[in-house]
Amino acid sequence: MLDTSESRPYQVYTYTECMCDLLGLSFDSPVSPRISLDIFQLRGEPNPDGWGLAFYHELLLRILKEPISAKSSKLFDFAEVYPTSTTFVSHVRRSTEGVRSYANTHPFYRQVTTQSGIQEWAFAHNGTLNEFKKLQLGVYHPIGTTDSEHAFCYILDAIADEDVSSWKIPDFEKLQEIFQEINDSDNTFNCMLTNGPFLFCYSDEQQHNNGLRFLPKSVPTGSIEFTRKDESFGILDVQSGNLESDQQESGYVIVTRALTAEDWIEFNPGEMVVFHEGNIIFPYNRVKQRTNL
Repeated sequence: MLDTSESRPYQVYTYTECMCDLLGLSFDSPVSPRISLDIFQLRGEPNPDGWGLAFYHELLLRILKEPISAKSSKLFDFAEVYPTSTTFVSHVRRSTEGVRSYANTHPFYRQVTTQSGIQEWAFAHNGTLNEFKKLQLGVYHPIGTTDSEHAFCYILDAIADEDVSSWKIPDFEKLQEIFQEINDSDNTFNCMLTNGPFLFCYSDEQQHNNGLRFLPKSVPTGSIEFTRKDESFGILDVQSGNLESDQQESGYVIVTRALTAEDWIEFNPGEMVVFHEGNIIFPYNRVKQRTNL
C-alpha cells in the first residue's frame, strides 16, 4: 500500500505507485472527454482487476465496465470517444475484497424511488472497509461481494429512508455524516456518488491515497496534460458536447491523485464537496471560494 503519512499536494505520481483510482467530471453542459494515451489505461497495469465508467445520456444512467485491465480493453478505447454527458465517474480497480468479476467492478448502480420519482445512482470507491459487515442493510443488497458495493447499499438505504426529493443543505450534511460514519475506525474511504445532476465527492479522513482534489476547467480553452516527472503521456481533452453551440462550458475535474503540475485544490480530510452541473453547491466555503477563482 502507498505510504500516505505525509501530505504531498500537487505531486504527480508515477503509474507504478497506483492502487485504485477515481476520476470525476461535472460540467454545466454536456461535454465529451476524449482521452488520449489515457492515464487510467496506464494505471490498469497495477490495477488489473477492472475498470468502469458511469455517465448519463438523456437523463438515463449508462455504465461501461469490465473485470479486466483497462490497458488491454478494446471497450475502454470505445469509451474514450463515445460518451457525452454533464457528469462522469470513472474507476480502475485493484481488488482488496471480492473476486475479479463484472458484479464486483465499479461503478455500481441502482434505482431509488423517492417522492420525485425514480433516480438512477452510481457509486465508486477507493479504499478498504475492514468492518463493512457492521453496516446493517435494509432494502438494498449487494449483487457482488465487495465492501464497496455493501457501503453503496448502506448509503442508498439512508437516502431512501430520508426520501429526499429536493436536495438541500441539511440533506448534504446528513450524507456527509454517513460518509464519515463509514470512514470511521480502520476503514479507508474516498468515494464518488452521483444521480446525474449531483456529484457527491468525499475525501478520506486519513487522506488515504492522499485524498481527493479538484480543478476548475472551461471548455474548450485547453486540455489537461498528464505528466510524470518531465514526460508527457496523454491528454484529457474535454470538448463541447454540442458542436453547433458557441457556449463555453465550465466545470470541474475531480481525481484521487493530481494528474498534472497545475494547482489542484485539495479536499479537507473527511470533507464532502457537492458538484451540481458544473458548480460547487456545498459546503458554503467552497461555494464562496469558487467565486474568487
